[in-house]
Amino acid sequence: MAKREYSFDPVALVSLSQRYKSQGQLPATPMEALQQAGPDEPLTSKDEQVELQEIVLNALNYLEDWEQWLLNALLFEKMSLRQVEYVLGMPKTTVARKRDILLGKLRTHLVSEPVIRRYLHGE
Repeated sequence: MAKREYSFDPVALVSLSQRYKSQGQLPATPMEALQQAGPDEPLTSKDEQVELQEIVLNALNYLEDWEQWLLNALLFEKMSLRQVEYVLGMPKTTVARKRDILLGKLRTHLVSEPVIRRYLHGE
């Protein structure tokens, strides 16, 4: 893995932090920091969130029943491949292959939507 380049100097950041602390501008406790922090700006508006949710739900509706079951078992029920192997009575590698095919199918359907492409690529 390549060394990560940072746009700031960590040493300068520490000295900046010490300077603010000496001037009494930094909060003394995490609770004070939370109280002083403003609300985060949402990445998307409520309307965009609803639209994205509808697109994802429509993509899930294109899946067959067993695919929906597998997705639910792995993602939401947090079952391991071994647990699914036991329940379905098929080898773990087959379950993993079916999972990969299922995720590829979902990815293909979702990326075909312009709203999703805009959301993912920041267009």
